[in-house]
Amino acid sequence: MKRRLYISLLCLSSFTFAQTKVEITVDTNSVFVGDVIQLDINVQSDGEILWPDIETLLTPIEVQELTPIDSGRTSQMNTYRQNMLIQHFDTGEFVLSQIPFVSSEGDTFYTDSIINISFLPVVLDTTNAVFDIKEPREVPFNFSEAKPFVYGSLVFILVLLLVYCLIQKFSHKKPVLEEEIVELIPCNIEAIDALKNLESAGLCDRGEIKSHYVQLTDILRNYFDREYELDTVESTTHEIVSLLKSKKIDALLLKEINELLEEADLVKFAKSSPDGFTNDRFMKSSFTIVQDCHKMNEEVSDV
Repeated sequence: MKRRLYISLLCLSSFTFAQTKVEITVDTNSVFVGDVIQLDINVQSDGEILWPDIETLLTPIEVQELTPIDSGRTSQMNTYRQNMLIQHFDTGEFVLSQIPFVSSEGDTFYTDSIINISFLPVVLDTTNAVFDIKEPREVPFNFSEAKPFVYGSLVFILVLLLVYCLIQKFSHKKPVLEEEIVELIPCNIEAIDALKNLESAGLCDRGEIKSHYVQLTDILRNYFDREYELDTVESTTHEIVSLLKSKKIDALLLKEINELLEEADLVKFAKSSPDGFTNDRFMKSSFTIVQDCHKMNEEVSDV
């Protein structure tokens, strides 16, 4: 009865511990110095294996090529494989000791064998005699061999002369450019024409209210910049009003400009949608702003 219990416990323990087999093989055990040897490592385990740093463990042998670890699973066993090419540049015999592999449970397993590798010296061929270095032979000049270089140089010189003549010919005949005189339209007339074109476009009637107010404020900004020599492209409504205030514009007119620009900001940034009466009022107000500002600026200039 005790013997049966002992056998049962032994069988149970054999199944509970990880079953791992590590094989290492080489394609040859003897090579000349500098030749490469293919080394293959195959591991079979029913658990996970922590792969060691092979290159460090093989020192002083050099690993020239190392393939990625190829893993798989067959018949309830995990398989791992890695191939590499190793090389050594010193003669002698090298013992490739057992390489440790650690499982995820902390158990350590070693390769199944110790491999001896012999690195043989290269035998020099001493049967051939060594001769002195011969002096360079003098070869007589042959014009037929030099003809391509001579003709090529002549063609190159002719091309350079042709290019030079063409440059001299056309460089002295530069066309006379007539200066185009562009008549500058007065800023108030330019703004009034732009406002008329915007009004005739009827953007508000088509529901394009935002586009209408964007173009309206652009026209007024451009007018203010030209009339008062300002730069309001990146300025806010408050900044524009402050700049115009420094130009001594009438307070009522300045208030009207501020109301128009604030309404435009609401349309552009707050998605406001004013009614038709408001749109018509600010459209007419724009004409008045341009006319009054220009008239006031002329009066200030005349003083």
